[in-house]
Amino acid sequence: MEKWSLIIDVSKCHDCNNCFMACKDEFVENDWPPYSVAQQAKGHRWMNIGRRDIGQYPLPEVAYLPMPCQHCDNAPCIGNDDGAVYKREDGIVIINSSKAEGRRDLVDACPYGAIFYNEEKGLPQKCTLCAHLLDEGWKEPRCVQACPTGALKIVKVDDVGWDGLKAGEGLEAFHAEWHTSPRVMYKDLGRYT
Repeated sequence: MEKWSLIIDVSKCHDCNNCFMACKDEFVENDWPPYSVAQQAKGHRWMNIGRRDIGQYPLPEVAYLPMPCQHCDNAPCIGNDDGAVYKREDGIVIINSSKAEGRRDLVDACPYGAIFYNEEKGLPQKCTLCAHLLDEGWKEPRCVQACPTGALKIVKVDDVGWDGLKAGEGLEAFHAEWHTSPRVMYKDLGRYT
């Protein structure tokens, strides 16, 4: 079965925040049942961008690391079979809004810090990889569409193809030692870490 996977080239990210703004545009004040309810306008960064100084005087430089939900194959947020969080056959991890209501524990379950608690709605939320759009036939989520440098790329491949792509392009998982088997991989990750 083919799964959606996101490739992020750290060397191409310039912190323009177009991906972040596209996510806000798509999800603030917009419910997308059964995928998600409206995101809070403030306090949520479903596409967060980490920053790290990598240069020094007289040539300071900064590396940026876009950090959405990693859509892990071994997702710690799923934890049990109560259906509050589930992984679709196409690789996208979804929080079920009706079953996850009041589940603040799910925020702490994600080692990447990609789950936020919506105080207004009383439920945890995160990036859905714009599953509602992909299911309608879109070729890419809004964050990828909005990226002016091509730092974000989405592919849909089976596990064998994904393994070959990771090896061929030198892709790495952020914190591979956590053994979450993310579907988000990074090119030139050493620039940030």
